Amino acid sequence: MALCWLVMAGLPAVAQDKLYPVTGSRGIPVILTTDRSAFVIEKSFQHKLILGYPTDDKGFVPDTKTPIVVLWLRVQNVSHDPLALNIAKFTSIDDQGHPYPVIELQDVTNRITAGASGPTLGTKTLRNLSLGRVGNKPTEDELKDDIVRYSLQSGELQAGAVKEGLIYFEKPPRKNFTVSIMLGDLWSQPLVFSTSKQK
Repeated sequence: MALCWLVMAGLPAVAQDKLYPVTGSRGIPVILTTDRSAFVIEKSFQHKLILGYPTDDKGFVPDTKTPIVVLWLRVQNVSHDPLALNIAKFTSIDDQGHPYPVIELQDVTNRITAGASGPTLGTKTLRNLSLGRVGNKPTEDELKDDIVRYSLQSGELQAGAVKEGLIYFEKPPRKNFTVSIMLGDLWSQPLVFSTSKQK
């Protein structure tokens, strides 16, 4: 228990803009997680999705000044058939109507590595616990490995399988913004997030 509190106390405060789910948009009935930080979507007999801003328990969120939108997506295949996951079909549309495709893993790795402000205590703590390393500053290669390991990648999910990770989009060029996330074949309706917390 003490170890759990040590990890939670040392988790990073991300330089990215925190995004909050916006409910009641476009008449779509939505369910939020108990902490109201993510959307929960169930497509009957096909899959279950959870999409939200990455919370501290997701393990790794790079501490970077890179202007990107970072979200955490969990996909659970509840069908009896394989499910194709193609993140290249994901898009983001800002509140001014500008579309942004998902940022490819190699591009986001290069951007985060270039904009990294170094490891935070939480990043080092989690790295030490999960990889058994001493609390040294991670090398550029170790940072790249972490980005790849915690990023959601396209692929096939077998029946009952779960896949989760970070997805990245271009950040609109202003401080306060709203984005509508489209998840391609996974969900046909936009999921709206804003830098302003709903009341």
